[in-house]
Amino acid sequence: MKTQVYSKERGAKVLKDGANFDAYRAKYPSVIICKHPTMAKLEKWSSDCGCKTPDGCWVEPDGECEHGYPSWLSALGMI
Repeated sequence: MKTQVYSKERGAKVLKDGANFDAYRAKYPSVIICKHPTMAKLEKWSSDCGCKTPDGCWVEPDGECEHGYPSWLSALGMI
């Protein structure tokens, strides 16, 4: 299974097979492992007037959490 990550420097990415997470983190310190949302989940959040961030916080669709991560809608360029 491929590792899904998000970093403030590079955004949402899927690491290639054999990629080392620790080496990626050394290059991009803000990287976290996360599950990218499905389109259905993004649509639901949009209608709920809120959205999760890559680290799991709940924010406004165009907001940013206290840890500095944008909403998934914003991070994926949907708003």
